[in-house]
Amino acid sequence: MDDRKAYSFYYEDFQQSDGALGTRKVRHLIGPVGPSGISERAARREHDRIMQEVNRKRGSVPPAVKGKTFADAVAAWRTAVAPNLSPSTVRQRESYLRQHILPRFKDSAPHSLDISAVQQFATDLRKKLSRKTVINVLGTIFVILDYAGRTGTLVSKVSFSDIKLGSDTAETTAPFFTRDQAARIIAAAKEPYKTMFALAWTTGLRAGNSWR
Repeated sequence: MDDRKAYSFYYEDFQQSDGALGTRKVRHLIGPVGPSGISERAARREHDRIMQEVNRKRGSVPPAVKGKTFADAVAAWRTAVAPNLSPSTVRQRESYLRQHILPRFKDSAPHSLDISAVQQFATDLRKKLSRKTVINVLGTIFVILDYAGRTGTLVSKVSFSDIKLGSDTAETTAPFFTRDQAARIIAAAKEPYKTMFALAWTTGLRAGNSWR
């Protein structure tokens, strides 16, 4: 931020006058920040978008600093934060880490888990998991990145509001007995259950109904 204006600073390749390839530092103006401009959050999002494009053009992926992979961030969280949580919370998050998160991101730099990477991860998970479960998995990533960022590790600024998950539209079919199954159950039952089952079948009564 500079005089309430947001900038992105990065290095880009360019061709020098002698034909050789050089590198130069670029300052890219994003825009004014404040009541007459964009919010700081929006500026950070635009910065992330610009950097993703710069990295794509250069064919690079943010490298992990030695000792600063996502797996290292997880290890630090396990040591400093997990002991203060309830056992059930830790078990759930460890399950998500083991089954979904670490197989994908353990060797990645924490700052490479940007909107693009996390969105694709969420989209892949939605092919096999419910929306609620995906939210819980992403929540595990975000709490670890939050702790890593607060302890000085460079992390990407990404949150739930940046990720599109869609909605759970599939309806669960309630289990029921077919006419043939009900007839066989009634025929095999002894009194007083035969009468009770026949009455339940013909009137639509179910467990929990009561009458006086």
